[in-house]
Amino acid sequence: MSVPDYMQCAEDHQMVLVVVQPMGIVPEDQFFRIYKRIASVSQVSIQDSQRVLFIRYRHHYPPENNEWGDFQTHRKVVGLISVTSCTTTKEWPQTSDRFHGQKEVFGSTLYDSRLLVFGLQGEVAEQQRTDVAFYPSYDDCPDVEKRVEDFVESIFIVLESKRLDRATDKSGDKIQLLCVPFEKKDFVGLDTDSRHYKKRCQGRMRKHVGDLCLQAGMLQDALVHYHMAVELLRSVNDFLWLGAALEGLCSASVIFHYPGGTAGKSGARKPGVSSAADAGKRHRPGALTTNGISADTSTEIGRAKNCLSQEDIIEKYKEAISYYGKCCFVCVLNAFSSSLFVGTHRGWAAVQLRLLHELVYASRRMGNPGLSVRHLSFLLQTMLDFLSDQEKKEVTQSLENYTSKCPGGMEVISLPDGLKLPPVPFTKLPIIRSVSLLNLPVSLRPHKVKGLLGQGMSSASPFIYSPITMHSRGDERSKKIDFQWVQGDVCEVQLMVYNPMPFELRVENMGLLTSGVDFESLPAALSLPAESGLYPVTLVGVPRTAGNITINDCIPNTRLGITCFCFQYCPILTNHTSMESLFIHEDLSTSVSLQLFNGETQQLTLTLENIGTETLNTLELTSKNLSTKEKLFGEFLTWDLQDALSHLPLKSGQSVSIPVNISAKLDFSGQENLLHDLNDDGISVTGLPVSSPLRQVLKPRAENKPVGSDASKNEFNHVKTLEAVLTFKYSGGAGQVEGYSRELSLGVRVDVEPSVFFTRVSTLPATSTRQCHLLLDVFNATEHELTLSAKNNQDLVLHASECQRMAIQVDKFDFDSMPVTDHDALRQATVRQQEEKRQQVHGGLINSTLDIHWTIISFTKRHGEASVEGVLNQLILEHLQLAPLQWGNVLSEISPYWYYQNGVQNYDLQDAVTFIGSNTFYIGTVKPTENSVCVGALLFLYTGDFYLNIKFQDDSTARDLPPTWFCLPSVHVKAQEPVEL
Repeated sequence: MSVPDYMQCAEDHQMVLVVVQPMGIVPEDQFFRIYKRIASVSQVSIQDSQRVLFIRYRHHYPPENNEWGDFQTHRKVVGLISVTSCTTTKEWPQTSDRFHGQKEVFGSTLYDSRLLVFGLQGEVAEQQRTDVAFYPSYDDCPDVEKRVEDFVESIFIVLESKRLDRATDKSGDKIQLLCVPFEKKDFVGLDTDSRHYKKRCQGRMRKHVGDLCLQAGMLQDALVHYHMAVELLRSVNDFLWLGAALEGLCSASVIFHYPGGTAGKSGARKPGVSSAADAGKRHRPGALTTNGISADTSTEIGRAKNCLSQEDIIEKYKEAISYYGKCCFVCVLNAFSSSLFVGTHRGWAAVQLRLLHELVYASRRMGNPGLSVRHLSFLLQTMLDFLSDQEKKEVTQSLENYTSKCPGGMEVISLPDGLKLPPVPFTKLPIIRSVSLLNLPVSLRPHKVKGLLGQGMSSASPFIYSPITMHSRGDERSKKIDFQWVQGDVCEVQLMVYNPMPFELRVENMGLLTSGVDFESLPAALSLPAESGLYPVTLVGVPRTAGNITINDCIPNTRLGITCFCFQYCPILTNHTSMESLFIHEDLSTSVSLQLFNGETQQLTLTLENIGTETLNTLELTSKNLSTKEKLFGEFLTWDLQDALSHLPLKSGQSVSIPVNISAKLDFSGQENLLHDLNDDGISVTGLPVSSPLRQVLKPRAENKPVGSDASKNEFNHVKTLEAVLTFKYSGGAGQVEGYSRELSLGVRVDVEPSVFFTRVSTLPATSTRQCHLLLDVFNATEHELTLSAKNNQDLVLHASECQRMAIQVDKFDFDSMPVTDHDALRQATVRQQEEKRQQVHGGLINSTLDIHWTIISFTKRHGEASVEGVLNQLILEHLQLAPLQWGNVLSEISPYWYYQNGVQNYDLQDAVTFIGSNTFYIGTVKPTENSVCVGALLFLYTGDFYLNIKFQDDSTARDLPPTWFCLPSVHVKAQEPVEL
């Protein structure tokens, strides 16, 4: 596998690669002395030609990279120079064999090779060979450079020969297919006669010829071949080689447009003609006046130099200098409106740039690199807007070179003449557009404790709201920060920065400078892409004490001038749940999500752990239901906090657990319209006694109707969502003393799926006036088989999507005797609200009495309540209510008679029945659900069937209505002969 070289640049594509390696035992210092001399021959002008051959030297090159030579020729090792030590003639044969072995490593690509032998003298050393050069020692080798130049010329001859051979190849359609190493096995068995294959061969060969032309100095020819290769390779979708052709085309274009070199390698290139022209244009405005004065003086002095004494020359220059004063040029810096202090720019930028460059050069010549760094920093800060992209790169590169030897600092530099140079703040590298303090996460923000913060609170509290001077203009300066940081917590400041440079900008150890409190700044490092646009950068730190904190500066950037307030220590809670956690909102510390069937209840265990350093003393738990559109029966979340409170105070590292019950009891009755045709599809008479007349009425319907309905399946896929927030409010430590607490929020999301529906409810009278039959049409909306059970009733099994009728015999309810929980609220409500409230209370009583539950058979732990509250209307409630009768002052009379089965009743039974006592009874006030007992006795003198007629008469004298009678059904009495014992 090849090893990439990330230091390559565009110019490397036009270079030929030569490897210089030691052979045998060669002192390292001696080898690198020779290597440095060899590498100094970096370009050779070819005789009888206007071309130049550029050489790239490497003392170590992985042989596997050489396999990519056909792909890009600059990766191919075409020259080898071996350096060895040989002191005796006996060692020479072995040395020669080693050289041949070393050549075999790169033998397939080498154009030529050389062996430099040091230390061998005698007959062997006197041989005249072109491939071997003998030197007595490493110090006595004067013609190494000349030998290397000859070697490079021989490489050029081979290169030019190969270029001509490839460019004038007459093989036609039989062009060789060039491959990268991993492609060789992929092209086995391809159709070499296809047009696609031939175009691939032609495109790759054109790209290869372009590489050779670029290396041979034929720049225009290289561009032509690259363009042709791009067209051919694109037509056959040969993307790998198309990319290489485009890379070669870009490299050739860069070399053509930037003859001065790129990637900091301009020193190894011939300077471009455009550089001097641009410099002339840039310096021309400031040079007009100064050149006009100095040119004449210098010309005059130069012509008369031989006949002027030194004193005369000095006088002439003094006279020239005096002209600067007449032109209001007091001194060198002031002459060009320049200053060594950062401020508003004025004057000729081109002249000032030239002047600052000369100051940098002078500082370097004076042996003061620190001063050079300061001048370059000043140039980059003040003149950034006037620099071209190329100049920005050059100045930045120079500054990096200087700071690698003498790192810059923020101290004041004092010059020998007493001038003091202040530090240079880099406010433009990067440019800061906005600064904002970030609030703490919701779970860490302090909150005022009601009742503890009043007029009596000490004014020395660290929580103060104060205007802050922001790093901006206009009305933004009057903005206030309405939050606080907390001692010991990680706090953040966000900067929006911009990189104006045309290259990547790396900033290291960027941090905050603060005052007012002990603040630990955590430095950050960032890398901004070229001309990145606004880029967010977050700087963090930890305040170690409480008080007023001012963020003064951002190193290495700008003064910020931001004020905030830091609060004292508070405990910190974190929570762990027994269910899967899932983040759903930024204002929540954490959240849980689960799925329940309607009527199901599940317990969630919350574990709270004090991860702070302060002791937790108080803990409160509240909840807020966010699902206001869904109708709930009962409380969604319930909990018991007493056990957790018994563990307080909670020290650092300790934890408590709180069980929270999640009940999903929703009203799905709104979907009963989907089942308006299912109420008769399947009818069950489960729960009725065998002898009940009602069973006989319903049984034929149950036998004749099919169970279930295909049309109803999968209709109930609607899922309702319940959302709530549990908020833990806690306090302790110094924060509690100051009257502050923190809050930890847990979001709870429950997706409620329908379980069972009561699609229709009706009633039928029972044998007793105090009871009735409640008929419920039940639909199983799940995909599972379930069992439905009620109190004192048989279980009903429902298959998936099945509807059956369930009959339950219930005692009627005395709703009037039920207490009202909130009389004041009920009085303030409207008539409709009062009725809805009563209906809700009555429905809850009926539902709890019925106690209907479902259990999914396939899940042993999935069970829940089946509520009828949503389908109980006013008519049903009236049928289930006891008759609201109240008797008072009632007379009861019992009269026996015979019934002859023909409609005749005989009440003349004085000789057949005798009352022991009176046959008339007085009954006082009788309330509903109460009983009144009347005690009397009858003596039957004959056997037979007797009937008792029981009549009641209102005996109240307070009303003006005439007395009326009403009768109960007659009582049948059969008198028989006494049984002898």
